[in-house]
Amino acid sequence: MLDLWGLYERDYKKLMLIPVCVLLFFSGVIIYHKVTTGDFFGKDISLKGGTSITFYTDEQLTGVNEWLRSSWGSDAQLILITDPLGGFKGYDFRVGSELSTEEASDKLSELVGREVSSNEFSVAYQGASIAQNFFYESIIIIGASFLFMSLVVLYYFKNVIPAVSITFSTIADVIVVMGVLDLFGIPLSVASIGALLMLIGLSTDSDMLLAANIIKKRKGDLMSRLKKSFKTELTMSLAAITTSSIMYLLTNIDMIRSIALILLIGSVSDLLNTWVLSAGLQRMYREWRK
Repeated sequence: MLDLWGLYERDYKKLMLIPVCVLLFFSGVIIYHKVTTGDFFGKDISLKGGTSITFYTDEQLTGVNEWLRSSWGSDAQLILITDPLGGFKGYDFRVGSELSTEEASDKLSELVGREVSSNEFSVAYQGASIAQNFFYESIIIIGASFLFMSLVVLYYFKNVIPAVSITFSTIADVIVVMGVLDLFGIPLSVASIGALLMLIGLSTDSDMLLAANIIKKRKGDLMSRLKKSFKTELTMSLAAITTSSIMYLLTNIDMIRSIALILLIGSVSDLLNTWVLSAGLQRMYREWRK
């Protein structure tokens, strides 16, 4: 039977290549998205402005995607509305332009081939300037969270290496999440920004636990301390992964699904980046100090 812990103990430097390769791959995905679309990641109407048309129907329509693209271009988004058991409830069309109720009614009537009344759908509009201002403020908030997180870690450990490794590991988690979203064409939303801030807190927590056992503590064998803290961290991560999976699978609310998806991807990525990449950097530093 393969001794995984022994492999981790002996060849941790070689294992560090795995998260590095994953990071480079998803960095490439983000750069490719920037080159091909002009943005590092896709944004939904809550971050770029536009109109959401929610159409309530039990009828499964054909040619919806083609109609959506021909009517509003390739940036238009289609979201299926379902109940918690997966039953179909309707469509949510998201387009980058402002539409009146009359215009939305005409377009839906064109889709279904009959007159659509106003009580069969709803229209919500997000102004482009408001959405862009919120996006820029969100970027500032995320940047500030990284800055203050690094300062807190630096103050606690009185050492720049833990601050650098923890910050780098957290940034790697965010890059992996954004790369996965770009890879599958999932746009970033207001809910996603909140989820990214949660992910930063989750990643910092796990990295702090690791760094405390490698750099702060001196009692006992290093690998024994790591093994004990790994069990704690694995329990925390599995709880987060399980909770996020349940949230994603058992709700039809788009905001909750966005949060759950980012936390799910981030929790899996954090296991790799914390216990292979960040741990490797800190172990190398400790060995260098001896």
